[in-house]
Amino acid sequence: MSAAESIDRWLDSLGLEIVAAAGEAGDAAFSRDVVVDGDRRFDLRVTVAWVTGVGCSLWAYYGLEAMEIPKRTYARMLHANFDYPFVKFAMTDDDRPMLMTELPAAAVDRDELGRSLARLAVVADRLLEETANAIADRGMLPDWSDRTPRNRPLLDAYRAEVEATMPAWEPPRPKARRRGLLVRLMDRL
Repeated sequence: MSAAESIDRWLDSLGLEIVAAAGEAGDAAFSRDVVVDGDRRFDLRVTVAWVTGVGCSLWAYYGLEAMEIPKRTYARMLHANFDYPFVKFAMTDDDRPMLMTELPAAAVDRDELGRSLARLAVVADRLLEETANAIADRGMLPDWSDRTPRNRPLLDAYRAEVEATMPAWEPPRPKARRRGLLVRLMDRL
């Protein structure tokens, strides 16, 4: 079985739909695009790219094209390169942030692919608020409160193992909405 056929079969068994593909079975290089959801960050489009003799690279375009990313957000993304093993943030030539991981050819199997995809989703979940300015225009995240991950079995299968290699983390507490001056003055009356 060719690498392309194996990866296609593994993606299917992990419950992921291929939304775009380049290259065929037997090609030395090919790619498959899938969409991965975390528990808090949704619609992370991940490219799974294989090069014979090199291995598998997975990258997610983390934000929108042509966005101005504040230095503080960019610095947090770069700091995450040290906080989270096996993943790296990088910038494309057109200044679009990417979240990446790689697997050497000898390590690529169904479970390593599943762990790698879950790892990208977990890191994107953890950094959601801190990197909002890289994800959405003006940092205004979409309301995903009514959504459930489209790939729950993938997360359930690999999350605990992936998080065991990461620093401890808890979701941030919701910030209290600031009341305007007029409302505060009216409360005093």
